[in-house]
This record gives sequence, C-alpha cells and structure tokens, in this order.
Amino acid sequence: MPKPEQITRQMTLGQALRSATTRYARRVAMIEDGERTTYRQLQSRVHALAHQFRSLGIGKGDRVALMLWSGADFIYSFFAAAEIGAVVAPLPPRLRREQMESYLRQLEPVLVVASKAIEIPGGLEALEGLGLELSSLKEVMITGEVSEERHAFRDLLEQEAEDHEEAEDIEPKDLVTILYTSGTTGEAKGVMHNHRGLISPVVASMKLREMWMNFFPTLGRLKRWVRVLIRYGARLVRAAGRQQVFLSTMSMHTISGLEAMLQALLMGDRLVLHRKFHPVRALEAIEKERVTVLIGVPLSYMMMLRVQGFEKYKLSSLLICATGAAPSPAELAREIQQRFGAAVHVGFGMTELGGGIAATMLEDSPALQAETVGRAMPGMDVVVVDEQRRPLPHGQMGELACRTDSMMMGYFGAKANQPHPGIEDGFFYTGDLAIIDDEGYIRIVGRKKDMIIRAGQNVHPGKIENELAAMDEVQEAAVVGVPDALGVERVCAYVILEEDGALSEKEIVEQSRARLEAYEIPEILWIVEDYPRTQTGKPQKFKLRQMALEKARTRERKAGVNALIR
Repeated sequence: MPKPEQITRQMTLGQALRSATTRYARRVAMIEDGERTTYRQLQSRVHALAHQFRSLGIGKGDRVALMLWSGADFIYSFFAAAEIGAVVAPLPPRLRREQMESYLRQLEPVLVVASKAIEIPGGLEALEGLGLELSSLKEVMITGEVSEERHAFRDLLEQEAEDHEEAEDIEPKDLVTILYTSGTTGEAKGVMHNHRGLISPVVASMKLREMWMNFFPTLGRLKRWVRVLIRYGARLVRAAGRQQVFLSTMSMHTISGLEAMLQALLMGDRLVLHRKFHPVRALEAIEKERVTVLIGVPLSYMMMLRVQGFEKYKLSSLLICATGAAPSPAELAREIQQRFGAAVHVGFGMTELGGGIAATMLEDSPALQAETVGRAMPGMDVVVVDEQRRPLPHGQMGELACRTDSMMMGYFGAKANQPHPGIEDGFFYTGDLAIIDDEGYIRIVGRKKDMIIRAGQNVHPGKIENELAAMDEVQEAAVVGVPDALGVERVCAYVILEEDGALSEKEIVEQSRARLEAYEIPEILWIVEDYPRTQTGKPQKFKLRQMALEKARTRERKAGVNALIR
C-alpha cells in the first residue's frame, strides 16, 4: 500500500484533512464533554455535512458565516464548508446585536450556522429577520435545537452521503476564510486567507517537529538535544514522535484559535475542546486528559496561575506552554516556566500574516523564552526597517516586516486591485517596533502607532509596561499617550494589581523612578481592576485613550486650564 502523502502547501484544507485521516484513522482526534471522536469519525461527519451544504445549493465561493463556540460543531462546519469550496467567516458568538447585523450585511452569506447558546441579545430572532432581508441567505442552521421545522444538527452529521472526492476546481490559491481582526484600534476588518495561507504555518510547525524526530547525529542537533535533556530531563525526548494532546484556550473565530485547531488536527494530534475558557476547568482537563501542549493568551495563564489551590493540580504531563496573540510580560513567562514546569513557547503573529511567524524553541534559554518571541519559523522571512523601509543592521530598532506564504489576500470589501499601504515588495509591514539580534532572535518593543513623543524623546509604551509588570504586587499594565490642554503628550498608565496587592499609585510611580528614564515615568497613573480588552485579551488602547481624555477633560472643567499650565 502506498504511503499517504505528507501535508504540503500545495494542498487544500479538504485534502489535508483526508491525508491526516488516512494516516491516523483510528487515533482519537478530539475530546469534548467526554465524547471521543476518531479521525475516521471526524472525516465521515465532515463529509456528511458537506453533502448537506451541497443539497442547499451552496458551492464554490459562497460565504458561510459561523457563530459557534469553540468545539466540535465549529470544526465540522469549518471543514465541511472548505471541502466544497465555500468561504467560511467565523464570527464571535458573543456580540452586540448591531455588530452581528453589520457583519452579516457586509458578508451577505448564503448560510449561517449558529449556536442556540449564542450570547447576543435577541440574536436568534435577529437572524430570522435577516433571513427575510438578505436575499443571499438561503438557510439558518441552529445547533443544539430540535423542532418540527429543523433537523437536529448532530443528526445531519450521521446521515449517509455518497463517497466522493473534493471538487476538482478547488485550488490552494482559492479564498477559504474571512477572519475579522480583534479591533485594538476600534476598526475590525475582514482579513481574507486562501487554503495555502492557512496550511503554511502548519507545514512550518511540522518541519520544526521533524527536527526532533530526526535522530541523525549531526553536531548541531546533538548540542540541541543535550541542552533540552539538561533542562527538561528525558520526558521531552520520550515525547518525540508521539501523538500530542493539545488544549487551546483561544477562541476559534480568531487566527490564533483557528491555527491551533488546524495544527493539532492536521498533524495527527489530539485536541481537547472547551466551548468557553474557565481557568479551573482548564487545569482539571490538563490533569485528566494528560495534556502535553497548552495554548493560551497571557491573560488566560494569569487566571490559571491565580486559581486557589493551583498546586494541587497534577500538571506533570505538560511539555509546552505556548502563548501569543497579545504581549507577554517577561515576568509572566518566567512564572509559567517555574509553576507549570514546562517550556514556554512565546510566539508572534498577526491575523494578516495567517498566524504565527516566529516562536521560541525548546532549547532556548529561559531568558530567551521569557524576553523574546524567538526566531522566524521555517519559510518565514523577517527584517527590521527604518522610516524609509530600508533594512537596518542587527541590534537596531525599527519596524518589523515579514514575507510569508501565509500572508493575507487582502481585506474583504476593499476595492479590487487596490494596493495595501502595509504591503510592499512582497513584505507586510506590521507596525510593530522590534530588534533582531545577531542570532536572529526577535524582541518586540512596542507598536509604531503607540509611540509617545515626549519632550522630543521617543517613548515606547511596551518598555514601560514591562517594567511596571515586573514590580512586586503588579499583575499587568497598559500605557498610552494622552495630549493635555496644550497638545503635549503625557504618559498615562493603567495598572492592575495582584489579588493581595496593596501598592498605591504614588508608590508605583516612586518605584518606576529607579527603573525608567525620567521622560518615561508615567505622569498619570490609575490602579484599576481591569480594562477593556479584545477577544484575545489585548488591551483596547483606543478605549483607554478615550477614558484618559474624558478624565482629563473632567479635571480641566473642575480646575481650569490655568491649573494645568501652572
């Protein structure tokens, strides 16, 4: 029997899933609420649902909107739509009704698959109303609901469907998904990706894994093995080549959650599914299912680490704790290393770049794992440039630019053939300020647009945030620039304390004098319980600026502009 074809960038998502199923048919692919689904069952259900989609007249290029929690129903729907060449638009199942309606009017989907448990006020009723308004919409499928008008969604997955291959006219270059950015700037955009763009990061991860499965004793490989053995013992060596167990706390409507799902399933691993993140449930699942790879945003790790009785959970199965999608303070990475007892993978990526393009490695020192986002992954080309987009030498700070097969096709709704200002000569200019050292390790300093100009000095909020977060009793910080009555930018910091933290605002400012340059010390600082965040846990800085401006205006009204000038 010929060996199943390895997954490549020349495949579609449908072909990639069939390849994984051929290799790992009897393996458990995913676990949800105690139900175990093998790769063969996964492929069969995807195939049955694809047949149902076809029976509704859905085909290549048609848009299918998903409003589903992260779980098996999302996975079945995503792969079924991809198999028939449809374009999947995952939307958050927790939205304002007005935002949901805006997305759907823009997308004009032919099908909406939504959970009965969506957290959208009047969401299901609004969907019914949109069905009359949108001429494109042929069907609304509600999961978890049974009625005279509708078949149970799960029953559709078990129906017989004639065996067939994917339609011949579906190609890797074809559009397969529209992912809406999390909106840190207040403007969510639909980022378009083709099959190749979503598969490329998976192929890059497979190449990294193959390095550990290849036992050919080169000197370089031997050094890497020795470093890992010294740091982690034999458990990582024993895990090489075996099926891993993934638990992702990332929502699947984001690029991070979607790529985590694709990497686990297309590489033949096992995926533990939770519809919503809860820190206690996550820790219980790690212990029960012997999870080896945990993926989450920094905020989810903070919540797990602060669960009462954290030490009672048996977490020795964990090999890797991966984090990304939002800046990870170095102190948090060190705490993860120490208390979870696992290697830390800090990654960097963007929705526009199809997910992660750089990550730390197992053999990297604890300092590199905590303070950098590692080196570029295979197939990714990165460079730091100046204001004129000229490459800078190692060690100098500039804007990070990336070139990769996983780069977006463009923004949905943008004018055809309109050049994107962030793309030039095949590179995507991220807007992130970074430094690349002589060994290729990347340090993210902050956002270009977030940079504060104070007394002629460039102030980088990321540096201030890291120094504040490194203080005892401080959990997290977010820094923005806010103009005063004279238009001069002030450094404004929002600080979240640990549960038992008792620091005052004045004490934090005093401590910062020993850590920061004079022009970096926050002039305005508030201790808060939390601040507005995106779906992936990033601080929404445009909202923080608005809040700071409103407080400043209130202060001006009370004290008068002259008080500020004095």
